[in-house]
Amino acid sequence: MGWTRKEVKERAKAALKRNYWKVVFVTFIFILLGGGTGSSSASSVVNHGDGEKANELIVIETDDVENYVDVIKNSVENVERQINANGMVIAVAFAVTIIVIITLICVIGIAVDVFLINPLWVGAQRFMLKSVDGEGSISELGYTFDHHYLNGVKTTFMRDLYIFLWTLLFIIPGIYKKYQYYMVDFILAENPDMPYPEVLRRSKDMMEGQKWNAFVLDISFILWHMLTFVTCGFSEILYVKPYVNLTRAALYRRLSEGVRGDMAYIETRPEGEPVR
Repeated sequence: MGWTRKEVKERAKAALKRNYWKVVFVTFIFILLGGGTGSSSASSVVNHGDGEKANELIVIETDDVENYVDVIKNSVENVERQINANGMVIAVAFAVTIIVIITLICVIGIAVDVFLINPLWVGAQRFMLKSVDGEGSISELGYTFDHHYLNGVKTTFMRDLYIFLWTLLFIIPGIYKKYQYYMVDFILAENPDMPYPEVLRRSKDMMEGQKWNAFVLDISFILWHMLTFVTCGFSEILYVKPYVNLTRAALYRRLSEGVRGDMAYIETRPEGEPVR
């Protein structure tokens, strides 16, 4: 399937011109969804019981200087031991608390990503596609929540899981898998009821021979992203991110327009027949 970067970028620019403020608004929402902090503190407690006992001993032995010195020395050592013991308990408690807090943050973060952000992002891609085709509506953001929500959650989760597992094999396989599943969100945006194996397979088919071209397309925005440092991030919100997102939607639309015949073949092929 032949396409050029200029072709999809021109299509994205036209869509951005038609839907500018709506695209900027949707992009801004997802920039805001990017970032929690947690803190923990501990305090030490000193046991004064031995100190009081030492005072009693000191009163009793005031006429004996040597015993007086020994009592003070023993008292100091006892206090020292108590501090060390309490310090160890506090350190262990602090470490356990930190581990629990980090675990909770990770679990909550994953849950928010799986059940909220991923479905919203699929809706955002539907909005981008509608903008490329003509006029997009911000209400498309909630599309997945009203159309086979659990299937969307399952599909995007499995996509992310596969990419994560492949990334564990070193970075390059993860990047390869990311571009293999490059079209998953767009496919879901138009086919919310499609089972996740078919969505992943369809994305693979669409990206067959296109992964390097899509990678180069993403890299071609690097100078635009560098402009962010000069404009304190305003250019990213007001132009670069909207432009990038619409370009990816334009690429999907370009590829989907050229493989509709293949899509019909996939849906009607006999069970077990290998995918082209």
